[in-house]
Parts: sequence; C-alpha cells; structure tokens
Amino acid sequence: MVLGYSIIYIALIIALIVCTTFACKSDRPVGKPTAFFVCSAIVPIFGNLLIVLTKNRIVYLTGYYIFFLGMDLMLFTLVGFTNFYCQGTGKRKAAGNKQHKPTAVLIILIADSLQMLLNIFTGHAFDVEKLNSSVFPYYRLVPHIGQILHRTVDYIVLFCIILIFLIATVTTPKIKREKYSVILYTMSMVGITHTFFVISRSSYDRSVIGYGFFTLIVFYFAIIYRPLRFLDQMLSNIVSGLSDAFFVFDTNGSCVWANTEGCRLTGVTDRNYEPIGQILQTMFRVDPDKEHGTIRRSLETDGTTKFYELEENMVIDDDGKVNGCYLRIKDVTEDEMNIRDRDERIGQISLEAYRDPLTGVGSKAAYVRKMDEINESIRDGSAEFAIVMLDINDLKMINDKFGHKYGDIYIKGCCSLLCEVFKHSPVFRIGGDEFAAVLEGNDFDNRSVLTEKLRSEIKDALEDPGSEPWNRYSAAVGTGDYNEGDETFESAFKRADEAMYKEKNEFKKVNGSYR
Repeated sequence: MVLGYSIIYIALIIALIVCTTFACKSDRPVGKPTAFFVCSAIVPIFGNLLIVLTKNRIVYLTGYYIFFLGMDLMLFTLVGFTNFYCQGTGKRKAAGNKQHKPTAVLIILIADSLQMLLNIFTGHAFDVEKLNSSVFPYYRLVPHIGQILHRTVDYIVLFCIILIFLIATVTTPKIKREKYSVILYTMSMVGITHTFFVISRSSYDRSVIGYGFFTLIVFYFAIIYRPLRFLDQMLSNIVSGLSDAFFVFDTNGSCVWANTEGCRLTGVTDRNYEPIGQILQTMFRVDPDKEHGTIRRSLETDGTTKFYELEENMVIDDDGKVNGCYLRIKDVTEDEMNIRDRDERIGQISLEAYRDPLTGVGSKAAYVRKMDEINESIRDGSAEFAIVMLDINDLKMINDKFGHKYGDIYIKGCCSLLCEVFKHSPVFRIGGDEFAAVLEGNDFDNRSVLTEKLRSEIKDALEDPGSEPWNRYSAAVGTGDYNEGDETFESAFKRADEAMYKEKNEFKKVNGSYR
C-alpha cells in the first residue's frame, strides 16, 4: 500500500510540474493564474508523500505542516484562478468593468496559515499519536481547536468557490457551459471525498489524490480545452476554401472559433482564440456597443493600405434570445481601388467641367454652383459677400488686328490681374470677355482698397508705352455689395453689372470704341 501511494503521489507531482511549465508558456490570459494553481497543488501532495514514506515522528509532523499549509496555498491560488476564469460570466464584458479582487478571502487564508504555523510553539492546532502495527509503527493525526478552525476556513472558502462555479455554469452560454460544469462536479466530489477522510481519521489522505486529478482537470479546461470540436471541424471544412476570415463569438463577446484565414489576419497561433476580440477592436477601431451590421474599414500594413468589409450577424434561437454572433471579414481592397479609380475619373471630368480651359479659373457652370451656395447662405442668414465684375475693353480690336492667338493672350492677361488682386476669392469666366470675382473673408473686408488697386494696375498696363498692344490691358470694373434686404445673389450681381457698364461707357466716351 505504501509503495502504491508513493508511486501515485510521485506521478502526480511529475505531471503537475509538466502542466505548470506548459501553462507558464501559454499565450492565454488565464495561463499564469492556472500555472500558480497547478504548481500550488504540488505542495500538499508532497506533504502526503512524506507522511506515507516516513516512520519518524518529526518527519510525519513536518509532512502534515506541509500538507495543511499547502491546502491553504492551493485554495489561495484557486481563489485567484476562479476570480479570473469566471469573471464576466452571465453578462457581456464591458470596457469599463473592473475586476474585484477577493482581498478579504485571501487575507483570511494567510491568517489561517499563520495560526497553523504557531502550532509549533503552542500545540493548539494538532498533534500526532503513535499506533502499533504488526509490520511497523505509524502515526495518526490528533486534531485540536486550531485544526478545526483550519478546516472550517478551508471548507467555507471551497464552498464559496463551488458557488461561483455553480453560478457560472447556470448563467454562461451553452457553448462554454461544459467546462464550468465539469470543474464544478469534480471540485464537489473532491470536497466530499475529503470529508470522508476527515470523518474516518485514516492515516493516509486518499482525497489528496482527488485534488491532484482535479488540478489536472482545471489545467485541461483552462489551457487545452476548446468547446464544440465537432463544430470546429465542420465549420473548417465549410470555409476552408474561402478567402474570407470567419469568427464565432459567444454572448460575452469572447471568440470561441476562427478559421485559418481569421487566425492569419489576427496573428493568432496555437488556436488561442481568447485575445481575438480585443485584437479585432484594435485593428479596425470597432465599437461593439455602437457598430453592428456591415461596416468598412481601412488598415495600414507595411506601408500599403488595405480595405476590409466587416459583416456581423447575430445568432438568435427560437425564443428570440441571442446566443452569440459570427463575423465575416472580407478583403475588398481590389473593389475599393476600382471604385476610387472610377471616382477619380469622374472627379477629373467634373473638374474639367468646372474649369475654364483658357484661363484656368472657374467656368460658367462653377459660377452657377457658387450662386446656389450663396443663395443658401442668404436663406440661412449667414451671407456676407461682394461681387466684382470685369469686362475687357477692345477685345474685338485685338482679335481683328493681331489674331485670336493674341486675343487669348489679352484675355489671360486681364484675368491674371483680377486673380492677383483678389488672391483669396474665387474668380469665374462668365462670358467671352466677362469675369466675376466673389469676395468673401479678408477680400470682402478690404474690397474698396483692392478694387482701387485693380483699377490702378489696369491703368498702368494700359498706359505702358513699352508693352505690346496685347499686353496693354484695358477693362471696366464694377462692384456690388450684398445688402441685408437682398433675397438672392442676383441683386448684388445687378449692382455690380450696372457699375461695370457705367465705367465702360465712360471709358468709351474718353477713348472711343478703340483706343
């Protein structure tokens, strides 16, 4: 019997060491809490190994100290594991949820360990008594008040953990319920087995073997287990030939399955799906509480931009209850590029339509669009503008005498003067020899000074005897301010047009039709 127990204990210790190492290397968020719990189970098992192997009273007592302190340590780490593993069950995790640490329970376990250590000096917790055997003498535990307190604390903590797993089993989605229910069942059976040991006052604690196997089960479900393996295989077969990434989420927003393309997209290896939800939110800047259905997102990768279409669909049962959702992510970069190329071509065509081909300023179509914008601002009470009209003098003479090539130079020169003076305002060619500048902002505030500057520069060009005739520009200028009572753009335009023709007629009286 001694040999049999020793082999079992040693095998469990070796298995727990291997599992601890594996859990430490796991990328899963629950990896470290699992590693701490699995490692802690080694301590009480080692204590029982000493108890089984020894014939010495001191070693026997030492084994029990290691066992009792190991049980407190095991519960200490189990509390931490439970707090992490069962967090968020029964409700959707939110970014603002805070994890509440069971500080009070941990302090109680530390205090219980201290009072068990005090037994070395006080003898208040336990002792051992020698029993004679036909083979060899062995010892049996004699509990005192401190040991009763120790067991009470451990049972209360274990009961609380069982209750938490019970709630998790009832409230968690079906797709994850199996792992909580198996851990709950195993933990309950171990607690019952340990109770039989306490009542029987056996020299060997067989229940510690159950604790060892329970720890291995926890390791399996926390690190290795993935739910619905058949569904995994079936879905993999369905979507293996597709280039889209697929993900399945439970009602808590945790990813429980992803196809190969989904793992590649998120950079997940070893089928650890837990971080996928957070990775996708970071990659595509998606707010799961606000954005549903189909959305488009761009993603910068190695200096290139890719475009993706994210389509989310809820899974609803016959009772109308949401059981989770699945997400399809499709690479639509090629389609997006085609759309952008088309829009760019259309935009180029539109740009040509709104630009005067000779001078490069706005065309008559652009002028009409600007009028519509200003009429809208008049209706909402935000309008503040003025119009400057420019009509070129003697264009016909330049065309007739020098040809249309120089007539075009003459037109562009007059337009250039208008654009140079009103640098911050849109200029439009609204006729063969007519231009309009719509003054807003600083140009509107300084319109009187700028208009006189335009007239001065036209006068200087006209009176420059060293210039060619087609560079001696001449034009009539008229301005019209928007008044508060005006209902449309047309009112200010008429005032500018009338002022321009008045100036043109005065020019003709002085210079005739030709200069």
